Amino acid sequence: MTLGRRDFLQRLSAVLAALGVTDGWLVGQTTAYQQALADGNRCLALLVGINDYPNSTWQTPPTVEKGSFLKGALTDIELQRELLINRFNVVPQDIVTLANADATVNRILETVQGHLVAQAKPGDTVVFHFSGLGSQVHLIDSAPGLSLPTLIAADSHLPNDEVPVLQDLFEESLAQLLGSLRGVKVLTVIDASTAPYPTVRRGNFRVRSRPTVPTGIWPAPFDPQLREPTKSWQKLATDWPGLLLQPQMADAIALEGTWSGFSAGLFTYALTQQIWTTLPSQRQQWFIHRIDRKLSAWTGSDQATQLLGQQLSQRQGLMTGRLPQPAADGVVNTVDTVNRSAIVWLGGLPSALLPYCELGMRLQPLPTLPGLASMPEGILVVKTLEGLRAKATLTNPKGLPVGAPVIEIERRFPKEIALTIVLDPALERIERVDATSALSSMSFITTTAPGEKSADCLFGKSSSILNQAHRSTATPAPADAASPEPDTLPPGYGLFTPDGSLISGTTAETEEAVKTAVTRLTGKLRSLLAVKMLRLTANPIASRLPVRLLLETQAPNQQLLLLEETLRSRQLSGTDLTQSERLTFGTLNRDRPDQYQIRLMNSGVTDLHYLLVSVIEKSRLSVYCPPLDMSEGNDLTSQAIATDSVLPGGTAIQYPKMPDSTFALQPLQTTEVFAITTTQPLLKTWKAIRTPEFRYQGDRWATVPEPLAMTQALLRDLSQASAAFVEDAETIPDHVLALRSEAWATLAL
Repeated sequence: MTLGRRDFLQRLSAVLAALGVTDGWLVGQTTAYQQALADGNRCLALLVGINDYPNSTWQTPPTVEKGSFLKGALTDIELQRELLINRFNVVPQDIVTLANADATVNRILETVQGHLVAQAKPGDTVVFHFSGLGSQVHLIDSAPGLSLPTLIAADSHLPNDEVPVLQDLFEESLAQLLGSLRGVKVLTVIDASTAPYPTVRRGNFRVRSRPTVPTGIWPAPFDPQLREPTKSWQKLATDWPGLLLQPQMADAIALEGTWSGFSAGLFTYALTQQIWTTLPSQRQQWFIHRIDRKLSAWTGSDQATQLLGQQLSQRQGLMTGRLPQPAADGVVNTVDTVNRSAIVWLGGLPSALLPYCELGMRLQPLPTLPGLASMPEGILVVKTLEGLRAKATLTNPKGLPVGAPVIEIERRFPKEIALTIVLDPALERIERVDATSALSSMSFITTTAPGEKSADCLFGKSSSILNQAHRSTATPAPADAASPEPDTLPPGYGLFTPDGSLISGTTAETEEAVKTAVTRLTGKLRSLLAVKMLRLTANPIASRLPVRLLLETQAPNQQLLLLEETLRSRQLSGTDLTQSERLTFGTLNRDRPDQYQIRLMNSGVTDLHYLLVSVIEKSRLSVYCPPLDMSEGNDLTSQAIATDSVLPGGTAIQYPKMPDSTFALQPLQTTEVFAITTTQPLLKTWKAIRTPEFRYQGDRWATVPEPLAMTQALLRDLSQASAAFVEDAETIPDHVLALRSEAWATLAL
C-alpha cells in the first residue's frame, strides 16, 4: 500500500505527532518545555542493525566479499540513538541496541518481548528500528502465490533439502508481539526491502534486499503464543500496530549510500536529518514531503515514503508531551577545556556540506531551551571530520556544555567546485580508460568508483545500466515511472542519475566513441554542476533572514499548497504561526483546473534583494524576470535589474504579478523552484545571466544560457554580501568562499 499525495496531506499530522512535533507548541513557551521534561512517561527503544551477514544468509553473488556487503546499518542505529537522546531526551538506559552477530532471530524477538512489551506501561512509547536486509518467502503449505515479508537476521539461513526451515525474522511475528501492547504508542521504522532485486547494487547505491524468494517451512517460534504468519506485506502493513515508516524507493527497494567517510541507509539518514531540523511550530503537512525531496536529491529520482499502520486512521500522536530540543545541525559530544577543543556530532547537517566542513565551517551553540533570545557565547571551528563526528577548536570552552545543540553560522566552499561522476562498472577496461582520460581534461569533473562516495551522476551505456532494472523481479514501478523497454534502449553512452535512471536527452541514437560522447555531454555536465551549486546554497535552518516561500492557488479561491521558510529566525524571535497559516493545506493534484502563484515574503524590517530560479528536468535552469519599467529609453542593464529586484521589509512579491499572466501546475511536477534572498544586490549574478543569448521576459521565466556561469557568480555575490559579517576574514584562504548565515537565505519548493 503506497499512499498518494492526496493522502499525504490528510494523514501527515499523525506522523509528526509520532515524533513529538505538534502545532500546539509555541516556541517561546519554555514553561511547556519544562513540563514536558517532567512528564513521567517513558520511551523504550530497540535498535537493530546488521552489516555482517554470513554467506549462508542470502546467497551473495561471487563478486561480493562474504559478510561485507552492507556498510551503513550500524550508522543507522547510531543516527537513531543520537536522535532519541539529544532531540527527544530519551534516557540512554531505555535504549537497547543489537548489532551484527547479536541480532539473531530469537534475540530480537526476546528483546522485543523483554525490553519493550514487558516494561511498557499505558501512556509510554516504544520505538523499534531495523536496518539490514529484507526478503519475501513462500511457506510450503500456504496459499499459492502468497509471499510473506521477512527481515534477515544475523543467523538467518536459506532452506535446503536437509533443513527446509526458513530461518528469517517474520515481520508478522514482530507485529504480533507489538500488537499485544495496550495503551502504548508504537513507532516502527524498517529500513529494508521485502521486494527482491537481482543485483547487489542499483546505480551508486547498495540494495537492502535478498535477491531470491526462498520456499520452506515456518520455524518453531521461541514463544508458543506466536501464530504462523498468513498476511502479505500489503495486508500486514495496513494492520501494523501503531505507525510503520518504511522507504518506497524505485521498484520498492531500500537503498544504502556512502557519504564522506561513512555509509547509511538513505531513508534512515533522511528521516533523522529532517527530525533534527524540524521545529515543532512548523507545518506538519510537509514533513514527509521534505524527506522525499532529500531522497530525490540523493538518488536523482522521485521518491515516496510509506506511512502505514493502524495509527494513521486513529490520528493519535506518539510521544505526546515529549517535546524535542531545538532544531539543530548536531550536538556537542565532548568538550576538552584544556586544549580548547570539542567533538561535535553533525547528524543533522545537510549531507552536501560534509565534504567542505574541513575548510573551516563555523558552528554556534544554541540555547538548551528553545525560544530563548540570548545565545551562549563561543564559536566552534571544524578542523577535521571523521564520519559524522567533527573535531573543532572553540572559544570560551567553559560556557559550552556537553549535549549543547549546534547550528552552522558560516559555510565555506572552494571557488572551484567539482561534479562527481561514477563510471559504469560494466564498461570494458578500454572504455573506462578513455572515459577517465576525457573527463579528467575537464577541470570541473572528478570520477570515482561505484559506492566509494556520494556521486552526482553516472556515465555509462544504457544497454548495461538500464537493463539491470528490467531484470528485477520486484513489485512493478508506477506507470509514470516506467523505464524504456529493453529493445528500445538507445545504444550509445549517456548520463544517469545516481540510482541508475536515464537522464533525459543524454543518449545518442547510434554507437559513438567514448571521447565523442563526453564532448557531446559537456553542456549537460556543466548544467548538472550548476544545479549542484544552487542546491549547496540552501540554508532554511541556518539563515537569520526571516523569509517565506509559498505556493498557492490564485484568487478567488486562494489556498495554500506548499510553504518553506527559514526556521532559525522563527526560533530566535519566538514568533508563531498566524491562525490562517494553521489551516489545512490543500493538495497538489495534476487535474485541478486552478491557476497558481508563487509568493516570496520578507517578514523582517530590512530590505532584501531576491532571485527566483527554477530547475526543470533536473538540469535546465530558468530565472524569473520581474516586470520592471521597460519603457523606451529605460536602460535595462544587469545592474538595473539587480538593483530593482528588491523585496522591502514586511512585503511580498508574487509570480505571476501581471493580471494577464498564468501559471499552470503541470510544469511544477518536474520542477524545483529556488528563492535566493540576500542583503546586497546580486550584481555578478545578473551580469552572468545577461549574455547576448538571454532574452528578458517581463513577468515570465527565461532560460539561462550559461547556468554554470550564473551559479558561480551567485556564490561570489553571496560571499561578498557575507564579508560584512565575517570577523576573521584574514583566515580565509584565497581559494575559499565564506558564506555567513546573516547574509542570505535560499529556500526551495
